[in-house]
Amino acid sequence: MARTTSYKQQNGSTRWKITGYLGTNPYTKKQIYFRKSGFKTETSAFRAYEQAVNDLQKNGFQNKKLTTFRQIYEMWLQTYKNTVKESSYVKLKQKFNKHILPAFGDKNINSIEVYEVQQFANHMRDINTQYKEYISNVSRIFKFAISQNFATRNPVNSITIPRRKNQSVISSKINYFDAKQLKSFLAEAQKNERFEIYAFFYLMAHTGCRTGEVLGLRYGDIDEHQALKISRTLTRGEHRRLYLEAPKTSNSRREIPLDDETISILNQWHSLQIKLLKINGETDAGGKQLIFTNEKGQFINLFTPRLWMQRICKHAKLPILSPHALRHTFATLLLSQNANYKMISALLGHSSVAFTLDTYAGIYQKDKLETINKLNNLIDK
Repeated sequence: MARTTSYKQQNGSTRWKITGYLGTNPYTKKQIYFRKSGFKTETSAFRAYEQAVNDLQKNGFQNKKLTTFRQIYEMWLQTYKNTVKESSYVKLKQKFNKHILPAFGDKNINSIEVYEVQQFANHMRDINTQYKEYISNVSRIFKFAISQNFATRNPVNSITIPRRKNQSVISSKINYFDAKQLKSFLAEAQKNERFEIYAFFYLMAHTGCRTGEVLGLRYGDIDEHQALKISRTLTRGEHRRLYLEAPKTSNSRREIPLDDETISILNQWHSLQIKLLKINGETDAGGKQLIFTNEKGQFINLFTPRLWMQRICKHAKLPILSPHALRHTFATLLLSQNANYKMISALLGHSSVAFTLDTYAGIYQKDKLETINKLNNLIDK
């Protein structure tokens, strides 16, 4: 309840002041009171107090120390962390740090306007094919802010989501080697690099596996039928910790047949690896032994293959591509040979054939054009 008191001003007129309890701020744990004076009547003083109570019921307590987008994000992140795998948590933090926080981080959560979010959405659409995920992540923070009474609106709800760019334009940006370039790349690796590096890239080029998948392989993942089982991937957690985890989707769990040459190269590397481990005081772990390790038998850093590849490309006078380009090379070479689309999708571990065709739409369109030209040549003869 509120308490009123009358008092006299210097000119002799009567005024009223009021003091009333509003509640305890859940963020600061402090009791909040409404205190105001200067009212001409006791009734007007009570009305002002009642308005303050109504405003509080409508808007809730505001935490003045937690007002920026970044601060709300950090609160939300602590909750999100407990709902996903460590690697997913780390990847999401990277996305926020690279694009979202630079755009909104230091702004008051309630001062961010619709047009600012629209500009961000348009910009992300121009630079990233996963732009809708970034927009969704921004919306997550506003939804959390509203649920915690830090904000009253979500400006993302008022923007127009940009249309996706023409997929063939996106696909044209995919980097890969043609068959001649791939041969030159592997020849350079075999000639001037450690055998381990040659074996690593040979396996990537002949399986289409991701870098993390190859670095997570054990010799026991190859069965007696020369099938390579993909069931884990090397990933980076908090504080750059490397660890193995199961693939994110069931489609990523797959088997890839290995040809005799690939098996031979891996066997040669294993024999050499056993000797190197012994020199460094380590022993081979048999089927549990990681196929690719550093000199201490530990995980190879996920960034290291990129450095290897840059060096090889430079020496071979090839475009400097990333290891992931070998995965694209694997797919595009299969497409160029008119391989079954469903089989290509399964080998790559894609969620669907449609996703595979969307990813390589540019090559797919080229294949269709060549098919039509072949038909025209046949008819015109």
